[in-house]
Amino acid sequence: MDKLTAMTAFVRVVEAGTFTKAADTLKLPPSSVTRMVQGLEAELKVRLLHRTTRAVTVTPEGGAYYERVAKLLAELSDIESATKLQQGNLSGKVTVEMPSVISAVVVVPALPQFYAQYPDIELEIGVTNRPSDMVAEGVDCAIRMGIIEEEYLVARRIGNFSFATCATPALIETFGRPESPGDLARMPTVGMEYGRTGKPLPYRFMDGQKLFDVPLKHQLIVNDLSSYVAAAVAGIGVIQVPLYGVTQALAAGQLQLILDDWKTEIVPVHMLYAPNRYLNASIRVFINWVAELFEQHQDLRRV
Repeated sequence: MDKLTAMTAFVRVVEAGTFTKAADTLKLPPSSVTRMVQGLEAELKVRLLHRTTRAVTVTPEGGAYYERVAKLLAELSDIESATKLQQGNLSGKVTVEMPSVISAVVVVPALPQFYAQYPDIELEIGVTNRPSDMVAEGVDCAIRMGIIEEEYLVARRIGNFSFATCATPALIETFGRPESPGDLARMPTVGMEYGRTGKPLPYRFMDGQKLFDVPLKHQLIVNDLSSYVAAAVAGIGVIQVPLYGVTQALAAGQLQLILDDWKTEIVPVHMLYAPNRYLNASIRVFINWVAELFEQHQDLRRV
């Protein structure tokens, strides 16, 4: 038995909560992970995990073993990463998940810069507006907006964004330029479905230090930011969208800002990833590169 691999498997089972999820992250059959953990228990002559048909829990002995093994794996990962960075020969595959417009507008256009530095790193970008189970899907890191629910992952804040309320010049001419958020009720609007709730995101503004929502009945509801912007450009209705998503449409005159005297909510952007013991050097450099990229983007950098 490869003890280091078995230790890694044990730690993954503890943190994933099931053998199946742990096996997915290791890209191994669940039976192999089970055998490795059983091998550790046999060698140590102690039960590390309680197993039921629904869940896996850690024994007191397993908890103590987990803490020390996790620390050891973190130190080994740091040593490996530092060595590879010094040699400058980073390679391997990084699987990353991000919203569609972040991919199209921010990350993908800048990738030539990344590959100029790290030509041997292979990136696999999964574009989604519905957060997945990173452990189960084997995702190394993910760019997420708003509230982070996965407490078992590291959430590194890499930026913020605010919203822009906008419409086509023709629509503004037809319905008049709104002077207050309440005036949106007399204009056609488009809704953007939020992945976690399945409901349209509210049009939200600030009154002093307080946020308030404007109740609206939408002409159209979509679940993708690119389609959301396209609907506005087509003249279907008003949208309230992250500013970074309409920079080009505003510059081209396809859309115009409305209610820009009214402040909107500031939403944080995080990079999610597993604790440091699972970060190889290629994942580390990609995370740092994305953080620097956001810092250079005026509509996304931290304030």
